[in-house]
Amino acid sequence: MGPELRHDVFGHTGWADLTKVADVVAECEDSHALGLHPRRQEAEVLVTSWGMPRLTEDLLRELPALRTVVHAAGSIRKIISEAVWERGIVVVSAADANNEPVAEYVYAQTVLALKDVHRRAHRIKSGMDLPSLEGVPGIYGQPVGLVSFGSTARKVATRLRHLESEVMAWDPYVPTETLRRLDVTPVTDLRELFTRSLVLSVHAPLIPGQTEKLITGELLRCLPHGATLINTARGAVVDEDALADVLRERPDLYAVLDVTTREPLPPESPLYALPNVMLTGHVAGTVSAERRAMGRLVVEELRRIAAGSPPAHAVSAHASLLRA
Repeated sequence: MGPELRHDVFGHTGWADLTKVADVVAECEDSHALGLHPRRQEAEVLVTSWGMPRLTEDLLRELPALRTVVHAAGSIRKIISEAVWERGIVVVSAADANNEPVAEYVYAQTVLALKDVHRRAHRIKSGMDLPSLEGVPGIYGQPVGLVSFGSTARKVATRLRHLESEVMAWDPYVPTETLRRLDVTPVTDLRELFTRSLVLSVHAPLIPGQTEKLITGELLRCLPHGATLINTARGAVVDEDALADVLRERPDLYAVLDVTTREPLPPESPLYALPNVMLTGHVAGTVSAERRAMGRLVVEELRRIAAGSPPAHAVSAHASLLRA
């Protein structure tokens, strides 16, 4: 990683902590520099972050001692190739630190949605009047649906307990007993989840052929009057053309989109002009000093590895497919 990103992730203190626990044999900004570094063959652990090119079979040949990759970012999909798994290299992800701000963002947007802040703010600016409070649901005891129940969604569910929310989740990979143990109502039919949720938060990973355009126009039309859709997962999980159509038909609905299929959206996207859409440009994940939490997690994992203990945030090949 480059010096600016390294400073964002570790800061001076975090980097000093890292160098105490690890012998840094190479600092490279890209895979080309790594593949040519004179000490590359000594590297046993590779710390990566955003912008790291894919660890291909060719690059791995230049790293014969490599046994662990620690990724100081969110998804590992773009950098981890099948060759990594085949060689038995342990992959560690700092996603659990990266998704803390995402959970806070979803919680905050849920509060704003249940207070009808988004629509009220637009109406006030458009008509310079003060809308009635009639119909504002309020924050307590409202039904909130979660599409997929991975790490981020679990953190959202925990925060929603403060609001006494009726938290429901759809996830075909999570046992219903697990959901119930966490005070979350399992919903096995996605249509039912949409029908019952006043706030619907999308956390599904993008799995080609499975979750692309999972959120269809038919499902969106099932949302109750005044509902809000929040997407902080992957843009392509939502059929954006269908979403635009439904939002035109249903001005009572609102969409908060932190992610879109293309980022930024093309200028011709109808989502720009719709009054019931908020686009926040992928800000939910860690930014600036928030990234230090990932740096701390990386250092903690390096300490475990140095002590001969298994890392706490290792990711399997199968689990990597189920993460956003």
